Amino acid sequence: MKKIISLILVSFLSFSFIIVKAEDDFDSNRDYYIEMCSKPDSQKTNEEVATCNAFMKHMASQSSALNKQLLEIESKREEISSNIKVYAEKIRGYDSQISVLRKEINSLNNEISIKEDEIQLKEEEIVAQQEEIDALKEKLKERMVNSQKTMKINQYLDVIIGAKDFNDLIRRTNGINDILNYDQASLDQMAYLIEQLNIAKDALEVAKSELDSKKQDVVNKQNTLLVYRQEAETVRQEYLKKEAELEAEGNKIAGNLEAIKNTMTEIASKLVEIAASSGFARPVSGGRVSAGTWYYPASFGGGVHLGMDIAAPSGTNVVAVGNGVILKSADGCGAGYLGNTCGGNIGGSSGGGNQVYLLTNINGSLYAVKYLHLLAGTPIATGTIVSAGDRVGAIGTSGNSTGSHLHIEVFYLGSGTIANYAQNWNGDLAFGASWGYSALNRLCENGIGAPCRIKPESVFGG
Repeated sequence: MKKIISLILVSFLSFSFIIVKAEDDFDSNRDYYIEMCSKPDSQKTNEEVATCNAFMKHMASQSSALNKQLLEIESKREEISSNIKVYAEKIRGYDSQISVLRKEINSLNNEISIKEDEIQLKEEEIVAQQEEIDALKEKLKERMVNSQKTMKINQYLDVIIGAKDFNDLIRRTNGINDILNYDQASLDQMAYLIEQLNIAKDALEVAKSELDSKKQDVVNKQNTLLVYRQEAETVRQEYLKKEAELEAEGNKIAGNLEAIKNTMTEIASKLVEIAASSGFARPVSGGRVSAGTWYYPASFGGGVHLGMDIAAPSGTNVVAVGNGVILKSADGCGAGYLGNTCGGNIGGSSGGGNQVYLLTNINGSLYAVKYLHLLAGTPIATGTIVSAGDRVGAIGTSGNSTGSHLHIEVFYLGSGTIANYAQNWNGDLAFGASWGYSALNRLCENGIGAPCRIKPESVFGG
């Protein structure tokens, strides 16, 4: 029993030490954490999200004003959810303000660094001036002591009376005056040095006051930045909870459907020649899964998410996961933002930005693959025959997106042929597997037959 209690005590003490160490790190590396936490959660790793949540709590514990503002944001969550489209528009403003604040903070930190160097230089000058004054004081002190011992008034008279002639008298008198003038000059010099020292000390205090003011200005701007980021993340979480339904409200049928069918008819002979692939190729080399399928992680709001997000640098190649044909391509969206509906206006899925739909045969089964948020100018054209690994586009952040990533969805369509399906496609961009929350009723993993949705992680890996 004692051993168990000891283990519990050790664990508790270790945990307490970790917390204290983390808080010390937050204080000593505040600028580092501010920079990290100013990014949207969608651009952070899970570990960074957790770290930023802890940092936010730590900062709030040190500022009652910041804590109050964060609590006010949380109290508005229901209002935000009810007016999600309005608040989603505000996020762009928050991101812009955050960018400005980051620049201002960096500028202030540079000024602080310069001011600290200036203060250090002033302190060194003051030390040097003080040493010079102390040395002069010591010299005058020694002279006064020696004068008191050897140069009394009678001795001055003896020197003058002892003159042999008038010229000798003048010489001796001038010598005494030189000594007295030297003492007076030394006193004047010391007075001047003390005056300059006091001026330097006053200037140092002014510099320190300016430094403290700049440091406080940095803290205030950092707190404001955290408030903007927290409100932006709260809005984003509430938006993502409704994202699937908002997408379902948009365009569901491919634009230019007749043109697509005509293209597929024209290349019918080539479609029948497409060989089946032996397995799924990964759509992106490298990258990381920033959000899994069916539901967003809790840090993203936990809403329905019908595909897998792979975060990677903008411009990273996106490739065909199997041999097939590009059934639909939509291009023309610039950089996106939360709530951006671009995609539907160019004949694709609303909010999907620049997108590509691949029809492929894997081991004799037919699949459709949806690629969203591609970089403008990179989606390859409708009707292009591709082999597994061929480039179909590049990572971007178009449409309803807050960071460079690929959103990919996989649909199982049964055992039909590419040629037959392509020429008879009804244009449904969900391929009969439904939209929004209803799409969760069409999951292959639940034993639902074609058409149904396949979890991308099950074929591409997590």
